[in-house]
Amino acid sequence: MYDLLMLPQCKGNNHWVLLVASVLSRTVTIYDSLGGNNKALFDLFCQFMCQRAQIVKDGLEKFSSEFKAPPCNKQRHGNSCGVFALMTAKCLVMKKHPTMLRQAHDSVYRD
Repeated sequence: MYDLLMLPQCKGNNHWVLLVASVLSRTVTIYDSLGGNNKALFDLFCQFMCQRAQIVKDGLEKFSSEFKAPPCNKQRHGNSCGVFALMTAKCLVMKKHPTMLRQAHDSVYRD
């Protein structure tokens, strides 16, 4: 029915990251424009999916025990993390590499 679960997450009330769970490969990738440690977010997602599996029987509780944190565009402004999370989601939906929209971001946030 769908390939990816995309969950923008706010960390510490001031920073947005994008958690992407691949339904087909059962992997979790977290895109973070600050490159922070997101292991706790990954653990929370896995815990949620296990609890969800008690109610919804669709096999989605089984994700890899390791998550990916690929290199991604880094924000240069203190308040652009939400833009990065949304741009990354748009790239993934369009089946493009997340760095493809870097020029669009730079045209909006000129130094």
